[in-house]
Amino acid sequence: MTALLAIKSARAVIAGYGPEGRPFGRLVPTDELVKEIHPKRPTKAPEGPTEDVRPSFVREKLGIGSVATTHHTDTLTAQTLTGGDAASSRAVFNPDIDAMTTRALHLALQDHGRPARPEALAGHIHLSWSSDDRQMFALAEARRETGWHTPGLTSLHLLSGCAGLIEALNYAQYLLHHTPARDDEDAVVFVTASNDLSAIAHTRGPCSAPDNEDLDQWLFPAIFGEGAGAMIIGHPDPEGGDWVVEDWAIEPVTEDWRVTMPPEQDTPHMVIRARGVGATYRTNIPLAAHRGLNALGRGTTVEDLHRLCLHESNPRMLAEVATRLGAPEETVHSISATVGTLACVSAFTLLEEAFHSHRPTPPDTAATVVCALIGDVAGSVAAGHITLRHQTAGVSSADV
Repeated sequence: MTALLAIKSARAVIAGYGPEGRPFGRLVPTDELVKEIHPKRPTKAPEGPTEDVRPSFVREKLGIGSVATTHHTDTLTAQTLTGGDAASSRAVFNPDIDAMTTRALHLALQDHGRPARPEALAGHIHLSWSSDDRQMFALAEARRETGWHTPGLTSLHLLSGCAGLIEALNYAQYLLHHTPARDDEDAVVFVTASNDLSAIAHTRGPCSAPDNEDLDQWLFPAIFGEGAGAMIIGHPDPEGGDWVVEDWAIEPVTEDWRVTMPPEQDTPHMVIRARGVGATYRTNIPLAAHRGLNALGRGTTVEDLHRLCLHESNPRMLAEVATRLGAPEETVHSISATVGTLACVSAFTLLEEAFHSHRPTPPDTAATVVCALIGDVAGSVAAGHITLRHQTAGVSSADV
């Protein structure tokens, strides 16, 4: 079997959401976003003129009522709307995202509860869909601010979206079990994530008619929110109390290629084939969930879980898949109706809620979590699962 890992803590900070997120942004109503983007659709008569999609379209069809937006991106969007400068968000840095990442890491370390031992930090893995040299310096500064500054630390940046956490576990396993960290019971790996929309703020303004008429062009900036997450991963504590990762796996989704980066664009630009997302999600998330359940042991069902964490592509699809899986309503947590789709940060919000809501004494004694994720990892679509069990005692970090 695989050497065991434990997720010691997981926290997320989402722009405008909750007491931690409010200083960094606001929840922009979906109607407000779509009204500014001015998407159009043809009338029923082929020869008829196009007409604006009703501002409530996204909310009605996808269930997303608002989108988490940092103050920084909000400002860039306003500049685009008032000045028509489509390049206003090109090559800019988002200080709100950096501050949110630092705050999420601080909260995760608080939950972990151990005093800072910088020499116990085996590595730092960051997940996001874009990168630059400045971001790695910002992450080093975040570690410094939380008391974990380690010169020469192994730092990895994974260009990934919604399923990136599963790939990060592979790197964390190596760092904790195949480096000197294997002999340090306090050794940890930081995993952080961010979803930053400042690079596409210009797409939230009015654009040419062909783009307006293309669902793939305008849906992306209308559903994705901004957030940051942090996680502490280490060896399971022999005294118990950890969420031990018993199994994880990721597989490419080979039947679909739904994300492209058009080469002719001179600004950061991504096209997501919106209609393909639903088919990919509905097909692969149930399969990933079943693989996670099987990893917990023969006969394990969703009713036995504390939480079934399904990646939040949108709340309507999530609810549909949860129903198909027979999951009790109380086992499936969702906030995407309020904050939008958070890409790789989604896994952090789901696991944070799962850990904080768990009560290891009756009547809440369910001790297992299955997380099913799908999304972009290293330029391709992949789906996978993570299974966790709350360990009460008697775990060793050695290979079993």
